[in-house]
Amino acid sequence: MDKKYRLIALDMDGTLLNSQKKITGKTAAAVRWALEQGIQVVPATGRCLGQMEMYLNDFPQLRYCILSNGAVLYDRLERRMMESRLMEPETVERILTVIEKEDVLVSLFIGNRSFMDRSAAERLEAFGLEHFRRVFTDCAVRVEDLYGFYRLSPLAVEKISLYFPKGDMAAGNRVRESLRVLPLTLTASASGNLEITGRGVSKGAALVRLGGMLGVSGQEIIAVGDSGNDGEMLRAAGFAVAMGNAAAVLKTPGRPVAPDCDHDGVAWVIHRFLQECG
Repeated sequence: MDKKYRLIALDMDGTLLNSQKKITGKTAAAVRWALEQGIQVVPATGRCLGQMEMYLNDFPQLRYCILSNGAVLYDRLERRMMESRLMEPETVERILTVIEKEDVLVSLFIGNRSFMDRSAAERLEAFGLEHFRRVFTDCAVRVEDLYGFYRLSPLAVEKISLYFPKGDMAAGNRVRESLRVLPLTLTASASGNLEITGRGVSKGAALVRLGGMLGVSGQEIIAVGDSGNDGEMLRAAGFAVAMGNAAAVLKTPGRPVAPDCDHDGVAWVIHRFLQECG
């Protein structure tokens, strides 16, 4: 098979996963087909590895992952971080000083695991996070006092995810404005969410670096996404597709739009642009 595209980067939530946080049988079959053809299928997600394992076990041939919005490149075969771009404790402390004044659900990504306050799981509805219950209850390390826990043993952090109460736009705006002076990348994956990584960290930048490591040019890469944190990745790829449920800003003129995540948009992309054009 003479492949034009050698790598397909897929966002997770709202792209590879449907609205119920599942990979449908049709989409899973399409991903397996791509892997069997030797095409690199790379999840590119805001999630950390600990939040991905429940899905990756179904795809043993899937080797590389872009995690924590590009802060981590991970090799599943060798079970190692190929690269990490972390926020140092001094920067994290400055962020915590800002956000601890607000009513906000906080998740710290450290060492490929997420850490959050134990009480947060009892308030998911208030933050519009009902569909993420499994992620927050089964995949997070829950501690009694997240701020105290971190300050007792401060470490470098991959990403900080913030979720504000439904409808509270003011809190999100205050935090974003306060953090603009710091060397950070601020983006979002959903309404009421703010995702914080180090300056220059993005899925797009990580995709370029991974392509370089694998000898895959940008023109040989397809990227598919739906949210604000996918923008850089779509711009970095030689061919970009927005999901039907994507934010309007990603549906640029001339960019193909796939069916939404509840109608197997990823399977559509693989069939149309890999199978038919391969």
